[in-house]
Amino acid sequence: MSKKKYERRYGKRTPNRRKKTPYEKRRTHEEVQEIKKNLINFASTKWGKAWINSLLERGRPFRMQRGIRYAEDEERIGNLTIHKGNIFATVQGTAPLPYRVKINFEIIPKSGWDKILKDLKSKLMNFIQLLDGELPDDIVKIFRKHEFPLFPHLITQENAECTCPDTAVPCKHIAAVILYISRVLDYDPFILLKLRGKEKDELLSELRLKEGSESSQANINGEKKDLDLEEALFKYNIPVIHNKELSAREENEKKEEFVGFNIKKPTKINETLENLGNPPKVENPRAFRKVIETIYNIVRKETYKRALKIESHKKNT
Repeated sequence: MSKKKYERRYGKRTPNRRKKTPYEKRRTHEEVQEIKKNLINFASTKWGKAWINSLLERGRPFRMQRGIRYAEDEERIGNLTIHKGNIFATVQGTAPLPYRVKINFEIIPKSGWDKILKDLKSKLMNFIQLLDGELPDDIVKIFRKHEFPLFPHLITQENAECTCPDTAVPCKHIAAVILYISRVLDYDPFILLKLRGKEKDELLSELRLKEGSESSQANINGEKKDLDLEEALFKYNIPVIHNKELSAREENEKKEEFVGFNIKKPTKINETLENLGNPPKVENPRAFRKVIETIYNIVRKETYKRALKIESHKKNT
């Protein structure tokens, strides 16, 4: 490393540099701890904080402090684009022209996604939470289980670059982009899955939650259904009411009766959902509607099918 580069990176050499006093060391330590605290708390959600911690864990504190200042000034961050496998942005530093930042992420191969999707089908309600802007721990665990963690480890020269003269990675411009993205993730954690190779619509389609998929078109007359999805949704027992709970007079009969229903074949119109409408503050009402309609239709048809079996059993006994 040349003398000029060394001085730019570490400051000028001073042969008789004074050692810090215990007080100065303590103050520096307190400042560093405060910077680390501010760094993690830049995001407000658990997953936003995990994103910062995983990527900037070893960033130099005072560089990270400048990164926080840059990220807080939203006008400095521009041209932000998020693609499968990478993030690009420009960051306005002290130079007239903004610096270009690119951060790369490993795309999960098809074989890995096949395993992940299989597990996601058994966590459908957690997936709905994800669509609604939350990232359940169960989904994070699925990716970790298959050795494709949603939160990548550390920013290095191999997966991040910036056009600024600072040779350290992460520099303050890379840190600013990562911090800025953490607040985007607070509202849309689905971006984590996009960076690993899957768009939202792709996942909805592959999990058979889009209109026109086999699971949404299947009917109770025997058309093909997504068995994995149904098995995940319908492992429950038909409730029974014991006669001894109904009245003291029948207490000793020790018989069981099933709850009675007026069984009607499900119609194509979801009157219940139409009357209820979407809940307030849903970020993506259309996607939410598709998921709920699919689940509701499967539940109605499965309930009807099981109710017919109960009626048939009662008639035969």
